[in-house]
Amino acid sequence: MKKMIFIVLAVLLLVGIWFGVKIFFFPSAEFNNSWKAVTGCPSNVFDKSAVVFDAYTICGTKWVPQAKLKHAANVAAVWLDNNRDGKADEPRLIETLKQNKPVVMMSDKGMGAWAMSKIMTASKWMTMQDLTAQETNNPKRRDASQEEIHHLIMNAGWIKLFPKIFSDQKSENSKLYTVWKKANDNKYYSYNDPTCNDACKVTEFVYLATASYLGSKADLASDEMRLKTKAEMQEKIPEIIKIIESKDYVYPKLEWPNGEYKFSENIKYYNAKK
Repeated sequence: MKKMIFIVLAVLLLVGIWFGVKIFFFPSAEFNNSWKAVTGCPSNVFDKSAVVFDAYTICGTKWVPQAKLKHAANVAAVWLDNNRDGKADEPRLIETLKQNKPVVMMSDKGMGAWAMSKIMTASKWMTMQDLTAQETNNPKRRDASQEEIHHLIMNAGWIKLFPKIFSDQKSENSKLYTVWKKANDNKYYSYNDPTCNDACKVTEFVYLATASYLGSKADLASDEMRLKTKAEMQEKIPEIIKIIESKDYVYPKLEWPNGEYKFSENIKYYNAKK
């Protein structure tokens, strides 16, 4: 019996090694080099891009449909121009993003180890975030583009611009970190992914707090954020309301991005149609 178990485990190990080798050394054709580098992208595994407000780049592989790239670009535009008047709500944020070079890496279903190793060697000085076409504007599931794009704006923008307000580091003891700790300790919010450290949890928290403030029910379907409305947050953690509504800067507080944006002049497409 022990010998049989050993054989089964050995076979499973060999199969796992084979799949790992296959993924790394024989990557999907999706990540074959395009014929030339695309503006703003860290590698020529991407064949198209969109640059929002000259500050926020979204790169797509050849398997990412142009409609998905456009949807993601429109989502980014509304996070930055939340009142939809054709101008960035917070010009200082735009300048900070330009300095930190945020890049969303869009693939069909996700980046493998080979593709990531290729991209990372060419991505110095960039702040990166992955997003898949399968999770973007998919009618069968929650649209994840709002979340991943918000995360990158937070990490490359708000945290850098106002660290005393938005920093995700314990050493900074920012207003956001403090209210996250309060919400976490009182079980108003929890995120149990073992791969997500405190800084990661702060970023997840501010996104879900924004979802509660703006009423994105799809993002509140899980039990991670237990305060589902602006009124509930005002009662239990009023500090997050003060952060969102502060008059010292303009944080998005008017509407949830839906993938539509009419000021096309604020988005530049490269090797992709508008």
